[in-house]
Amino acid sequence: MASAGIDQVRDWILAKHPERESIEPDENLIESRLVDSLSFVELVYTIEGASGVEIDFDTIQMQDLQTLSSIEKAFFAPVRLP
Repeated sequence: MASAGIDQVRDWILAKHPERESIEPDENLIESRLVDSLSFVELVYTIEGASGVEIDFDTIQMQDLQTLSSIEKAFFAPVRLP
């Protein structure tokens, strides 16, 4: 089950691409041009707003932002304590 945060990110991407009805969880957002260089920063801010966590541009990992699955895992997965 997807988190509410990843749903917000998905909705933001789909709003920018009205020709699309859905995005597969493992679809590469950059290769498919759903997120381009102009909208990348806006994507990061959307993730920050949905997760409530500030993302440091100096330490950001590109692989964490390539698919909805990787975004959800990196920014919306519950923290597990040992």
